[in-house]
Order: sequence, then structure tokens, then C-alpha cells
Amino acid sequence: MAMNDNKSILRVLREKFKYTQEEVSKYLGISQPAYLKYETGETEVSMEGLEKLARLYGIDEYDILEGNMEQVNFAYAFRRDGVANLEEVSHFQQIVKNYIMMSNELEKIR
Repeated sequence: MAMNDNKSILRVLREKFKYTQEEVSKYLGISQPAYLKYETGETEVSMEGLEKLARLYGIDEYDILEGNMEQVNFAYAFRRDGVANLEEVSHFQQIVKNYIMMSNELEKIR
């Protein structure tokens, strides 16, 4: 997966959500220098890492790969301030994402 074209999306996401590289790297289970290589495009993000980042930010993996700023801004609107544990943030973002998907499906059948 070639994230080099959109390497800055990871930095934009992290900064928008006010996370440090240290926090995100710890959440991913990698070192801070390894995460920095993701942000600079030196190293490609693994599928597992991409899935975790997507859960953390409440967007699809595809949106990260495509640098979809509309989805980034939407996810940011549903952020949860004051939560220090990124696992909790990730779970909350998944709940919001599921709710939105269900709402969209209900609209289709109405």
C-alpha cells in the first residue's frame, strides 16, 4: 500500500486529534522513530497498523490511504475530549462509525 503520496495525512490526523507521536506509536505497539517513518513516508504502514489507525481516528482505512480530508474533519467533529487512553478513544470512534453506518442504511430503506 503506497501511502507515500499521502504521507502527511498521518501527521494531519495526529495533530488534529492532539496526539503526540509517542502516544500514537505506543497505541500501535511500535517505537516513536518507527512511527515517524510512517508519517514521513519512509516506511509503509502495515495492514494491522492501518486498521488500528483507522479505528483510532474513526475513519476507514481507505480514507487514510486516499487522504480523504472530508472524512478526517467529520471524524474530528465526533472526537471525545478528555480521554487519555487511546484504546477507549478507538472503541468510541468505532461506536460512532457503526451508528453512522446504521443510520445511512435506515435512510436507504425509508
